[in-house]
Amino acid sequence: MKNLSLILNGVLAIAVGILFYQVNSLKNNGTSSDATTDSGDSKKPVIVNSATNLADAKIAYINTDSINEHYLYIADFTKVLKSKKAAIESQMQTLTTKFQQDYEAFQQSAQAGIASEADLMKQKTSLERQQQDISNKELQMQNLGVELEEKNIELNKNVKDFLVKYNNGKFDYVLSYSDMMPTILLVNPKLDITNDILKGINEEYKNNKAKK
Repeated sequence: MKNLSLILNGVLAIAVGILFYQVNSLKNNGTSSDATTDSGDSKKPVIVNSATNLADAKIAYINTDSINEHYLYIADFTKVLKSKKAAIESQMQTLTTKFQQDYEAFQQSAQAGIASEADLMKQKTSLERQQQDISNKELQMQNLGVELEEKNIELNKNVKDFLVKYNNGKFDYVLSYSDMMPTILLVNPKLDITNDILKGINEEYKNNKAKK
């Protein structure tokens, strides 16, 4: 329960997870491989250089921190999930408080002997029903975690699908960059296509939203 709450509290910082997404493969005009010489020295490798190497590749990157902060899709479903989470937590708090109060009253009645057997059974049945209601709320909270995971998958698909359309042969590689967790240690700002991607995916999201 506590771990799930921590996961849901992290919704505001959802990682897009593009993580070195390859839009187009490098042209296979050549290969890099190990070969043996004809001199008979089978242990001595000969390096055959690729006709297309990394220096020739067209590379761009996306700042995923900006995607997380400005993608309207994330803002909308974050708002919905936070609202659902707050409602379930409030209901669980109410149910738990009432259960504790009723359980204490049941114990007091049983110990004092002031309640009939029928009344005690009625109270016990009510407590069991309340326990089931609390369990149902816990299940709803777990389902929020599943919903979050599904949204993350959909989010990644949306961005990747748009990248394919946007790229259209422009770049060989589109990398992800994050100030919070940099996997790329140095970037050239001229290669940053984040604003183009954000503009495109937000327009696409607004158009799809308007059709529903």
